Amino acid sequence: MRYEAGDVLINENPGIMHYKYSMTRLTLLRHAKSIWEETDKRDLDRSLNGQGQREATLMGLVCSEHLPPPDLVFLSPAQRTRETVVLFLESWLKANPQVKVEENLYLAEIEDFLEILEKNPGEADHILICSHQPGLGDFASWLCPDFDGRVPPATVISLLVKSGNLEQDSAELDFAGCPEEFQNLSGGSSFRVSEL
Repeated sequence: MRYEAGDVLINENPGIMHYKYSMTRLTLLRHAKSIWEETDKRDLDRSLNGQGQREATLMGLVCSEHLPPPDLVFLSPAQRTRETVVLFLESWLKANPQVKVEENLYLAEIEDFLEILEKNPGEADHILICSHQPGLGDFASWLCPDFDGRVPPATVISLLVKSGNLEQDSAELDFAGCPEEFQNLSGGSSFRVSEL
């Protein structure tokens, strides 16, 4: 039997379901640091601060050196995730993915991530999701037992998906990094951040 992306497979254990996906790599990105002082704004409307802008740019450059570009990006509707993705992709050389905003990625839990990944039309080999804590770290830890769950702002976690199946402990950690680990690449604050 041939399975397409998003086909539901029933596991032999009652009540447990998993999905078959065409992707081989899933990259998770936490939004960069945002402005907390914007108390007059809804949480969804908070922007990145200057440090967050620099870190989103930095991590895009880091990923362009370490990972293949994504084919498809899903992101939360929050302003800080939108800004993170714009800066991140601008600095990720050769990245030109399809980008989709998904309402359920705001405060997402494991089941929400799985449902969103079902929307992969089948051609995307590398999918990137930009979202929030604690859900992003919980999802990474659920997929990969080698991941420690620590997800500071602008952290990137790239997982190799075994056999196209997404279920607990089904992925292998290929790359993980946060801005603190790559600050020496930025030369201080020399990156130019485009206007949003």
